[in-house]
Parts: sequence; C-alpha cells; structure tokens
Amino acid sequence: MVVNAANDNAGAEINQACAPTLFGEDVFVVIEGIDNLNDDSVDQLKSLIAELPENVWLLLTHPGGMKRKPLIDAAVAAGGEKVECKELRRGRDTTDFLIKEVNARKRTMTPAALNVLMESLGQDLPALVNAIDQLCADVEKDPIDEHDIRSQIDGTAPISGFAISDSVWERKAREALTLLRQSSLETDPGRLGVTTVTALTSGLRSLIAVGGSAPGASDNDIAREAGVPPWKVKTLRHQWSRWSGDQRKLAGMIVALADADPAMKGGVTVGSSLDPEQKLFELEKLITRASG
Repeated sequence: MVVNAANDNAGAEINQACAPTLFGEDVFVVIEGIDNLNDDSVDQLKSLIAELPENVWLLLTHPGGMKRKPLIDAAVAAGGEKVECKELRRGRDTTDFLIKEVNARKRTMTPAALNVLMESLGQDLPALVNAIDQLCADVEKDPIDEHDIRSQIDGTAPISGFAISDSVWERKAREALTLLRQSSLETDPGRLGVTTVTALTSGLRSLIAVGGSAPGASDNDIAREAGVPPWKVKTLRHQWSRWSGDQRKLAGMIVALADADPAMKGGVTVGSSLDPEQKLFELEKLITRASG
C-alpha cells in the first residue's frame, strides 16, 4: 500500500494498513514524503516504528533537508536501513550509473553504445535499466556495441533528435532525412521540429568548440571546454574534419538554425505559423542544406 504523507489523515491510513490481519499476512507500506506529515501523524508513525510488527515492512521516502528528519533517525535507531538516493545529473553521472548497471551483470558496453542508448531513451532511468537488462540477456558477444543497441531499439524507441543531428554533422544527408521521416511517423511535427532544431544547435555548438580548441589540447580539456563527455570528442573531431574546409557554410547554418527555431515554435509574427506539413518540409530543407 502507498500512503501520501501530505494527506491530513495519513496517520490513520498508516495505522490501518499496518493493523493486524486475520491470517497474519505480510504487509509492505510505502509512505511517500514523510516531511509532509502533520504532528499527529508523526506521533503515530513514531509509535509504530518503535513497536513494528514482525510481518510489517515500511518504506519511508524523504526529499532531504531537516524537516521531519527525526523520523529518519528513529527508523534507523529501530534497525532500519537508510539509503541515500542522490539525483542523477545528465552526462557523466548518468553514464557512470549505467556502466555500473552493465558491470553488475558481468558485461561491458562500449562508450558509443551507451551514447546511442541514452540518445534513444533519454533520461528515463527505469527504461534505461530495463534496456540494459534485456541487452545483456539477448546479446552474447562482449562488449555490447552501438550496432547491438540499434538492432534492439530500432522500431521500438522514438528516434532522438541527437541521432538526426549526428547524421547531419557527419554530412550524411540521406541518413539524416531517413531518420527524420521515420521519426515524423511517431512524433507530432511541431514537437519534432523543436527537438530536432535544439539538437542540431547543440551539435553545431559542440562541433565549433572542438574545431576551435587549442592545438595539442587533450580530449579531457576539450570535453570540459565543449561541455561534452570525453568519449564524444573523437566523434566531434571526425565531424569537424568533414567541415574544416567549409566553415563559411557552418556560419550560415548558425543563422539558418536561429531562423528555424521560432518557425518551429509557431512563428514570430501574426499569421506566420506553419502547419504540420509545412514544418516537416522546412525541416527537410534545413537538413538537406546542412548535411549536403
């Protein structure tokens, strides 16, 4: 049973859930946000923790801070285990977490594979962990690489704007257009346009940062400057090699992306908004111009 601690009658709900049953069945009660318990409910929970029946297990969640912290101390003093669940930030924190999940299954995964996985599923940690579990069960070779990820995910996960962006800055126009059209079958063109332009802009920003890095700079130094993980620098170096003689066109893409952003969000003047078909057409023109 799940109890919302913010409810005025949370204490009564907890007592009812933990009350003795006719056949003494095991009881598991989740109390969400114990910092929101009122004074009466706090007293009731403290009494329950002090004399917790053998067939009852409690899971208490707390967002951090000092409010109602004595409840945590009381639970630990009664034999409970305190588990700190720090929020995972995008980037290195998430990557390290996923690497541990892979290693826990006695497997390895290439950095490029992790990148494809995160770009396909985003920051949905349960989905990422489930995908790793499935991949480790289905893929026999080690390490698991990006081709294994794509073969498992293609057709089941929405195509990320960052996958389209990578194809564009690799100057693979046909691949980028194919990904765009596949994605348009699953995603509203308005939302697709915004996320794709955002990804293209981010990719261009990183590309220029790597291209403008000091000669002899290490991958770690470049990664810090560009705001990308170190393993991504190799990909960006390769992309830059395909553009280094065409920097005038890159400069033109900065302007084109700046114009595309408001167009995908509804236009900047009255009557300038585009319908879904027009947005998709403008995206195709943008990608063809950029990656050609």
